[in-house]
Amino acid sequence: MLDALQNNFNDSVKNMAENNLIKKLNAKGIDRAHLSSAEYEELLKLEIDILKSDGKKFGAGLGVGIALSILTGGLFW
Repeated sequence: MLDALQNNFNDSVKNMAENNLIKKLNAKGIDRAHLSSAEYEELLKLEIDILKSDGKKFGAGLGVGIALSILTGGLFW
């Protein structure tokens, strides 16, 4: 069950990364067909790393916010 959940999460991250990469390439006027598969895969790997990094930052910020809320007795209660 956990393996299926992890695979689903990885697929979702890859789909988001592909969408982001295509948007970035289109914004720069680069067509996907002009890139070799190796170049595209490298760019996709970098985009996945960016998404994972952003997710970790968001999670850490959320955790700090919750911890501060608990330590201060709630949000100004």
